[in-house]
Amino acid sequence: MTAGGPAPNDVPDLDVVDDVGRRGRAGGWPLWRQAYAQGDPLPRFAPPPGRPAYRFDEDDALPGEYRDLLLKMLRHEGERAGNKSFLGFMGTCLDLAEALSPSLEARLLKAEYLAEELKHAIMFHRLAVGLDPDFALRDVPYAHYAFHLPRETWADDAFFHFLVDLNGAFHARDWRESSYVPLAKMSATVERDEVGHSEMGYRFLQEICADARGRALAAALLAKWYPAALDMFGRSDSPNAPKFVRWGLKSVGNAEIRKAYKRYVDAKLVALGLEPPDERRHRRFL
Repeated sequence: MTAGGPAPNDVPDLDVVDDVGRRGRAGGWPLWRQAYAQGDPLPRFAPPPGRPAYRFDEDDALPGEYRDLLLKMLRHEGERAGNKSFLGFMGTCLDLAEALSPSLEARLLKAEYLAEELKHAIMFHRLAVGLDPDFALRDVPYAHYAFHLPRETWADDAFFHFLVDLNGAFHARDWRESSYVPLAKMSATVERDEVGHSEMGYRFLQEICADARGRALAAALLAKWYPAALDMFGRSDSPNAPKFVRWGLKSVGNAEIRKAYKRYVDAKLVALGLEPPDERRHRRFL
């Protein structure tokens, strides 16, 4: 034991991160606080009645199909400390902030975003190690095209965070009822952080849309980002969706969560003075 304090192992690692995080925050971070101040901003996803009440913890033997589906979900998530592609993507986010951000405050907000994403990488890394150590160290490049759309303007970057991080928040909300205990335990933290990241992008969009020129740019870019965001939920007729629901890894199918997401996004776009596009236009996965 050290003099005047607890032994090192007595302080949980992430508690230390949170304690440090209470100091030196930029621009009212975390931005999720304001989003939740008026109540729960996200819809609740109720599991279907009569679904088997599966519950698996880290050391439990997992049925083969269940384990395969869980790993498939984590491959899509990507936020793992052992995933080189995730770390490279975070570097790209910093490069974009340096090249495109309009102010020091905006860059500081992006740094806050990066810090929280690295926190998620620790959390998902530990979850993955408990599930499959080999997978925890595997490089899994981001497959969905939304992560590869060019971000050529600050408005592009704003839409990325508003829409793509919001996708993560909606999935994390669904994980609150997950039958995999480690995922359910971390879901509320991931959800609120991703809501904050989405609110960061939305704040940037509010600034961009404050004049006619910026609003015209944002309206034009919706044709790029809106369909990609809706496509991130996968195909409505995916054969795997009912399996995820049956095993309790998800509460609803792709079409239902996409519909709730679209309703949330459309209201936010209208508040910016933007018209939501036709939901079927430029879509790749209906």
